[in-house]
Amino acid sequence: MNPLERFKKICSFELKEDVYFYGVLPWNETLERWVKEGMPVKNLDNLKETNMHLLGNMDKIEWLQINSAIFGAGKCGNPPWIVSLDPLYEEEVLNNTSTHIIKRELDGTIVEISKNNKPGQQSIPRYLEYPVKDKKSWESFKKRLDPFSKGRWPDKWYEMNNDKMQYPLPGKFNGKHYKYRDFPIGMTLMSLYGNIRNYMGVENLSIAFYDNPCLIEDMLDWQTYMAYETIKKVLKEEVVPNIVWIWEDMCFNKGSLVSPDFVKTKMLPRYKKVTETLRENGVDAILVDCDGNIEELIPIWLEAGINTMWPLECAAGMDARNLRKKYGNEIILWGNVDKRRLAGTKSDIDLEVEKVKELIKYGGYIVSADHFIPPDVPYANVVYWINETRKLSKYPETIRLIP
Repeated sequence: MNPLERFKKICSFELKEDVYFYGVLPWNETLERWVKEGMPVKNLDNLKETNMHLLGNMDKIEWLQINSAIFGAGKCGNPPWIVSLDPLYEEEVLNNTSTHIIKRELDGTIVEISKNNKPGQQSIPRYLEYPVKDKKSWESFKKRLDPFSKGRWPDKWYEMNNDKMQYPLPGKFNGKHYKYRDFPIGMTLMSLYGNIRNYMGVENLSIAFYDNPCLIEDMLDWQTYMAYETIKKVLKEEVVPNIVWIWEDMCFNKGSLVSPDFVKTKMLPRYKKVTETLRENGVDAILVDCDGNIEELIPIWLEAGINTMWPLECAAGMDARNLRKKYGNEIILWGNVDKRRLAGTKSDIDLEVEKVKELIKYGGYIVSADHFIPPDVPYANVVYWINETRKLSKYPETIRLIP
């Protein structure tokens, strides 16, 4: 089977005990460390060489360059994370002192960045101001959220092109319509809470739920409109994604940042407007990306037509094995390999391999760390993890070991 056939059969629970990786997902600092430790990759400007060295072609997942939620504006899909605006704001330094820089970011936020970091080290900036504060600023900001704006749709976005890909594209596909592909494709489509949180900031948004509910309703409606019109245009071009990514990040390590009642009454109906269209058109995985402990929101997301969860963060108490027992074939699981253990001993990594062994027995599971792999993970460890996980496959043709 080619990657597309394998992916679809795993998602439908037809194919069991096959190991399909969702990339390797390293931070740029992690990639730099691995090269210093012997990873034979010369080009770190994109993931092509890294993916081919670590995974080969068999687990290829590619992404359309169309989204209405969030994207990594840095190389290799890394930060800065930017909500999908067109046009983006101009980056502008507003103040520059001996210790800090105050600047306007691409998404319109004003941040203070420390100059006291060690070389190669990044710290989280201090957010001073967000672009949306009230109805008036929202109306102005909303002009950058036109789903039909020209900058949102690159020329011939519906054609495969090697420049766009995370894996080398065989020549026979170059310039061909995506419907002729033999690998799964995804797109980042929707965000209800995540987007508006980035427009306003967590505290301002939390207050606005009570003080300005009309503004919240309008912002939620606009996110739904963007997603719905975007996917309609994609489907009209006969491009059917296998994965549609809904980005939320609305939980911390103990649970949701907003009440489940709000999610059920305000977000679920809006999700359904989009997910019903996706299901009607045969999208395999409608995925919600949410860090933290998502236990109390999973039943609502399932009711909303979302059938896939990632990254299943171990530090927040998420365990994919328990979710499989609880939800059976209702849910496709991605991730849950503890990135902290990947930095440990072989015995630590073996515990994560054993977890994968349990999960692939049922199908409906895609292998991934529980978010991007940090730079404390040695190259030797990631090679050991991938190789030991590959050996679990029941199918010899998918067992490709890294030397």
